[in-house]
Amino acid sequence: MTTLEPARIPAAAIERAVNGPGRRASRLPRPFTMVTTGGMTGVMSLASSLCELGYRVPDFAVDVHEGVSCTSITCTVALTTDECDAFADTVRGLPGVESVQQY
Repeated sequence: MTTLEPARIPAAAIERAVNGPGRRASRLPRPFTMVTTGGMTGVMSLASSLCELGYRVPDFAVDVHEGVSCTSITCTVALTTDECDAFADTVRGLPGVESVQQY
């Protein structure tokens, strides 16, 4: 009796078959927590920068308290798997951003 095993298909070929030629990878909502300085001015600057960089941000919540040096922002950004690390590095480089964590 002969047993037939399926041929090994490279991951790139499977992804190309699923997404089709020339299609981009799907963007999924990815939640992030960011800490920034500068109060509302810092928050508005970060929000403007995200828009200017072309990120789609469907949810954006801010927790600002007077007299506190840092502001907490929770947001959801539409990213592909490959864009997640680059997004965090890009945002960390913006002025006033103290930390960026995906949760």
